[in-house]
Amino acid sequence: MRCWILTGISRRVIDDIISGYTRTIELRSAHNVSIAIKAEVGDCVLLTPARFYELDKGIVGLIAEVVGKEIHSHSIVFAKEGFVEESEMTAVRLKLKPRGIGRIVAVRKKELLGEVEGEVVQIEYFSAR
Repeated sequence: MRCWILTGISRRVIDDIISGYTRTIELRSAHNVSIAIKAEVGDCVLLTPARFYELDKGIVGLIAEVVGKEIHSHSIVFAKEGFVEESEMTAVRLKLKPRGIGRIVAVRKKELLGEVEGEVVQIEYFSAR
């Protein structure tokens, strides 16, 4: 199955999603935000602790279905005498429903601040390799 791949997600967060303690994650890193914005309700995502540059065949992560999405943007203005600075930040909240553990078979697209999509197979306990 094709999945969007979210990288650098801590193992603790993944464990919390699996156990049902956490249902919503907030993504703030630029590479994950760019992917999460493209993900729609009903899409499949793979959450993995592997970093973006480590993505390759065989990487394991949590397969989850997106059941809700919120995009938040806010700006902060800092003003001093004769100087004004503004910064913006966008965060995406994804409400997830865990589906199982998956392994990447092939990385289809891998663009920094673009799309990161891969072909993923669900791992069953009896087919562990």
